[in-house]
Amino acid sequence: MTESPHTAPRATSAEDGGWTPRLVWSTIFMALVLEALGLGATMVSIGLPSILKEFPTTQGGWLTTAYFLAGAVSAPLLGKAADLFGKRRILLLTMLISGVGAALCALAPNFGVLLVGRALQGPILATLSLVPSLIRDTYPPKQAVVASAVAITGLGFFSVFTPLLVGKLIEATGFRGMFWFDTVWTFALCVAIWLVAPESPLRRSTRLDILGGSLLSAGVLAVLLYVSMGHAWGWTSTTGLLLVLGGAVMLALFYRRAHRTPEPIVNLALFRRRPLLFVAIGGATGYGISITISQVIPMLAMTPRAAGGTYGLGYSTYRYATLGTPQAVATVAAGMVVGLLVARGRHPRMFLTIGLLAWPVATMLLAYRNDSFLELAVAALVVGVAGGLVTASVPNLVMRATPADDQGSTAGTVQLCQTGFSAVTPVVMFAVLAPHAKVFPGGGVVYGESGFRTWLLVTAVLAVVIAAVGATLLRERPDQDVQEFTVDLASPLAGRAG
Repeated sequence: MTESPHTAPRATSAEDGGWTPRLVWSTIFMALVLEALGLGATMVSIGLPSILKEFPTTQGGWLTTAYFLAGAVSAPLLGKAADLFGKRRILLLTMLISGVGAALCALAPNFGVLLVGRALQGPILATLSLVPSLIRDTYPPKQAVVASAVAITGLGFFSVFTPLLVGKLIEATGFRGMFWFDTVWTFALCVAIWLVAPESPLRRSTRLDILGGSLLSAGVLAVLLYVSMGHAWGWTSTTGLLLVLGGAVMLALFYRRAHRTPEPIVNLALFRRRPLLFVAIGGATGYGISITISQVIPMLAMTPRAAGGTYGLGYSTYRYATLGTPQAVATVAAGMVVGLLVARGRHPRMFLTIGLLAWPVATMLLAYRNDSFLELAVAALVVGVAGGLVTASVPNLVMRATPADDQGSTAGTVQLCQTGFSAVTPVVMFAVLAPHAKVFPGGGVVYGESGFRTWLLVTAVLAVVIAAVGATLLRERPDQDVQEFTVDLASPLAGRAG
């Protein structure tokens, strides 16, 4: 039975009861869930040189793509499952699957098995929408705003110490050690969440569009394979053209199904409302750029100058923490500032726009000022601020535009856009870098600085364009009231918001 978002009982105390010990611990543990998510997303970037030494390949970008593609497709499915079965229950299931994937990565005998493990880890990305949705349902309103921002940006425990932790683990046990740590931590948090976090009382009848998800993932995978392998196969090879044609057909079938099925994996009618459309494309752009830059900075810092030629500081994974830790601190600080200011009435849209405009500054610094520790450190700090502003603003923008009983599904759809684009950008980046790659006989791959510069220029232009679109075509009218809305899921084409 569907409960009204205005009358549904809360699992916490009265709305004016303030913070309780259970709310505090629940917030901490859910923040640590997303810290573990951050570990799973970033540790491969730092550990990539170690991985490529054991499994030499020029397709290292697929370790990130498999993770984000699985997360992109599973996010809306898990969002709907959360509406149907309970948000805490699905959150715990998602974490268990991710823990199994981390264990498989730790045991992987070859690169193929490692990719399978990364794909199994991917569904934990759905927690980016499941956690704010659970908080929305079970916290008093004022505490929900602060807790959501704290949980999304994290307490800084992992993000601040991830570079140092990953460096130590790789030096002591190789790349497998970081996956074992991720396994143990994820399973331990499952127990903590089960003991402390309340379950959402809201339920909503819905359908899981598994066919739509399959068509979407197959289409995207085929196109990405073409982009990834096009340089090696030849862009006009028969195999490549058949692959991209098959992918286009799958995506066309997915688009048709999204318009015709009552409850598609992506409800296109949601994006008829400007606030949701902007947060979807703005968040996707910010996330996609962030994922690639998180791989560029370690390569610029850890490549020896003798191998890089025109760049490279030759840092070890352990020493890289002197760059990664300040960047993480900047991300957490920016996110906390957003949470506090939004709680005081500031519009989160402003912070998303500022975050998008900060990315070109960061990428230009990396493109032309990367010859010393100080130059990379300044760029890393700007990257951290940009990431924190975008990450913290997205869930608050979603909550402003979505009623409680639709929040899981809508947030899952927005998350698909974000993680889906994050799956695409690493493959595109490595395709841009491929012509500049040098594979060494003893293992390892080094890319030329001109390749990095090309990609960084592309991301700068993209961020500026999306920010401009948000300020013009998708701008909210000054007299437009921010109202919750519900899209008529029985008629996706007719459902106009607000």
